[in-house]
Amino acid sequence: MGDLIQKEVVERKIQKLPLVDVAVFEMISMLDDPDANFEKIAANISPDVASLFLKMANSAYYGREVRSIGYAVRVLGFAQMKKILTSSLLMSHFTKHMDFEGFNFNKFQRQAWFCGAVSRVMGEIVGFARPEDLFTVAILQNIGKLVIATYFREEFRKVNALKMAEGIPTRDAERRILGTTHGEIGALVLKRFHIPEDICNAVRYHDAYGRTVSQNPDFELEFIAREASRLVGEFRLPEDMEPMEIVDRLRGTVAEGRKRHRKAVEEKMHEKAYTETFPELLADASHLVRRDLKIFLQERVGDGLSV
Repeated sequence: MGDLIQKEVVERKIQKLPLVDVAVFEMISMLDDPDANFEKIAANISPDVASLFLKMANSAYYGREVRSIGYAVRVLGFAQMKKILTSSLLMSHFTKHMDFEGFNFNKFQRQAWFCGAVSRVMGEIVGFARPEDLFTVAILQNIGKLVIATYFREEFRKVNALKMAEGIPTRDAERRILGTTHGEIGALVLKRFHIPEDICNAVRYHDAYGRTVSQNPDFELEFIAREASRLVGEFRLPEDMEPMEIVDRLRGTVAEGRKRHRKAVEEKMHEKAYTETFPELLADASHLVRRDLKIFLQERVGDGLSV
């Protein structure tokens, strides 16, 4: 089967997948309505989803502690609350349905939280205006792997076997077996839940290589998310460290990085446009973060995370 035909078959199947339980379908529908009754939404959220939502909200939000769904609406705003709650519902769905041998869901989640912390730090250094979106992308960027492992089990086995046999990156093995990648699958899933296009694109290209700066005004989100994902792959995942602890340990890195970033912007903006300069500025920020992560984390030896 050719790659294009194979990709179309996979995409058609994804459009029909039951990615949320019937019990929460009405809730997802209500999230598309800005006039929705959030008290009703909160009342219908299961304790495990509510707990995951609050953990995500507190990691994504700067400032006061988010203690309830209702309070989250006020401090996060409708759009951000919707993104985090949708993420929580999707994660809850997979924790209930994931019984596939060979997929380490705990490692998957720890990688997401770690990536969220690192992307947030890099976002602070380069002055990204929507740091909460970086966290959302970090949580969702590998959701396509969950889809493959849950609904394309034989293909998942073949992808892992091909990776091990030829030592190639995950996305290359996926494209050869499925005709598409987990990034593209993840973006397709998120579109079904009306997640904003810039977040979908950041998920689609989070592990792509050879991407040049686009003219899209939201290109920073994609580039920061991808660089954070690459950097996280260089370290062993922290076992007993919450995302905010990583962020707190890198406060000095952020302060130093901001000074260097301001100076570099002043110097380089005279030479070329910001879209051309940004990758260099981001590489500078990434270098600093990597330098200081090495102080308290162990570097990975081998080909990176296998989940």
